[in-house]
Amino acid sequence: MLLQFENLITQEDINEVAESERLHFDDDERVSILEAMRTIDVQACPGSGKTTLIGAKLILLAKKWRFQHQGICVVSHTNVAKDEIIERLKQSKIKEAQRLLKYPHFIGTIQEFVGKFVAFPLIRSNGNSINLVDTDACVELIYSKLSTGTKMYVDNKSQHSNVLYDFDLDYTDGCISINVPTFPNGSTSRSYKELLSARENLLKDGYFFYRDVFSFAQKALKENEALSIALRDRFPCVFIDEMQDTQKFQDDLLCEIFPLDDVNIIVQRFGDPDQAIFHDVGNEEPNQSFNGKSRIDMDYVIHKSYRFDSILAEKIKSLSFNEIPLESELSALSLEERAKAHVTNGNFDHTIIVFNDDTLETVVESFSQITSNQFTAEYKKSHKFITKIVGAVGNEIDPNADQLKIGHYWPHYDKSKSSEPFKENCLIEAVRHCHRSSSIDWGEKYKLILNCIIKFTRIAEKLDENQRFYTTTSLRDVLKVNGRWAAFRKCIYLLLRDNKTIDQTVWERICNILVSQLEIQNMPAKAIQYMAFSEEITQSDGIDEQNQENILNASIEDNRIYHPDGFQIELSTIHGVKGETHDATLIIETKNQIFDFETMLPYLTGELPCADHPNSKMSEKPHWKRKFKPNKRFMRQFYVAMSRPRYLLCLALHSDRISDDQKQLLLNKGWKVEVLEPAADIS
Repeated sequence: MLLQFENLITQEDINEVAESERLHFDDDERVSILEAMRTIDVQACPGSGKTTLIGAKLILLAKKWRFQHQGICVVSHTNVAKDEIIERLKQSKIKEAQRLLKYPHFIGTIQEFVGKFVAFPLIRSNGNSINLVDTDACVELIYSKLSTGTKMYVDNKSQHSNVLYDFDLDYTDGCISINVPTFPNGSTSRSYKELLSARENLLKDGYFFYRDVFSFAQKALKENEALSIALRDRFPCVFIDEMQDTQKFQDDLLCEIFPLDDVNIIVQRFGDPDQAIFHDVGNEEPNQSFNGKSRIDMDYVIHKSYRFDSILAEKIKSLSFNEIPLESELSALSLEERAKAHVTNGNFDHTIIVFNDDTLETVVESFSQITSNQFTAEYKKSHKFITKIVGAVGNEIDPNADQLKIGHYWPHYDKSKSSEPFKENCLIEAVRHCHRSSSIDWGEKYKLILNCIIKFTRIAEKLDENQRFYTTTSLRDVLKVNGRWAAFRKCIYLLLRDNKTIDQTVWERICNILVSQLEIQNMPAKAIQYMAFSEEITQSDGIDEQNQENILNASIEDNRIYHPDGFQIELSTIHGVKGETHDATLIIETKNQIFDFETMLPYLTGELPCADHPNSKMSEKPHWKRKFKPNKRFMRQFYVAMSRPRYLLCLALHSDRISDDQKQLLLNKGWKVEVLEPAADIS
């Protein structure tokens, strides 16, 4: 098979696709990646156009693919990345690109791939069904089945029943067993028996945690050695996107199915270890086969970015753990657009804001004015203008602990209300979130509202003809059979109309139509509450008199701040903005056990060395080594945060943690340093 792939893609092919898709592949690195028909690992810097590159590679292969029953497998870590790849293929002017959207090819998340081709066939072969794979829904269902006493036990173990998320399946010695949280050695107690029974019944009814799918996949691969061989035959060419966010258990399974040393298949992995900040989610281990590689271990490194100019690239690259010599690759047109956004010439003042205990709560206002003063009035009022303040630690403040969190800078901040990830308490919250979110496309908004309606059917205890809860697929099928699908979709469209306010009369009319179409009667109180209308709390609602003197107004509903010049500033954690692009970003110093910014400052000032190697191939080791071992976690977090803005970057830290010499070093590197002074006492 690989012999048929040799020299499959030529420079002439690349030129043809580039012209058709209006793309530019002028650098040797990207061209070499497009031509490569072997197993490779690619580290792609922020804003490098990684998804565009993968899309172009897929289009090139689609034009040459001649196998009727063997396909290309594309897996990503998230639905967003998957949808972006699919959308690029749909919009391609090359008709062959559409072939990749159907058999024998596959494009989906790692979760979808493992379920469809490995775990689900095993589950169905044992006579069980797959009704739903959704950890949140399973936790809710388990909790609803518990007695009052067991609910009290669970709640006492953790807030909001979070302990139930640890309800893992364990695959050992050919058997799958249930690990009941808080009972590592089993028990004869009533609570243990209830929890175990609830989980067992869920599995029998076809309801699974996301993690369950991988446990059943392990079992399937062990019981059927021919399965992985068959998958390699079906998919001789595999692309894995967002590799840095792939956890160890996911990577281990993929490597078992598609071994990287198998000379009969091609596995091409794309990601950025410098942005691997999700490896500790759920206490899961990070993958090492990709994230453990240095830049010289990578087959290719894309170090040129389309997001920011050379001035900003110079400031960001000092935080690259893999020492990527980040460069700008902005086109002349992009530089022209940049100049239009700035009040004068496009040269933004990247600023270090230095505060003390007395000026901590003026940091947000200072940043808002720095931003407002540098962007044109027209650009600030654009619905696409995105400004964010981010910090590493955003959870609830403990008044008795020595901490520094996002809430110390802006007391109204509530991590649970952050829009990333968004989780609604009622339908109208989800609708308003869609109205406010200019960075989310219509398709994602539609999916969110549809999922909320599915959640509503569960709360209302509406079952299908098989006495199971509805899924999006089963609901669509029923509504189509009954001729109500078009009217149902129209209701979602009406909810998503870009209205600034939602009238109660219109809201109740649409919701009544939805309830009627779903044939829901005698709704329980929780379902009525989920669909109820409520007034939106915005601007200065809920702000105390002391803060009325501030020029900014806050929405306590979604952590947004409203500036009188017509733009919004959102507060979020660094994890919450992963993958985003902003116009202006402020990164604030936080502390859990140690101050994060303080450990990174020597890299920004140049006191510790940074990557500065122009050779994009990076075939040789640097002639120096770091004198100190950096904090890898902090470095990656700050690298992600600092690489979000396309125009303006600001940082804030306490005066106790920056010396006068360091301020001068930052000035020498082109930073502007603004020291906040407390307001004069005129009493």
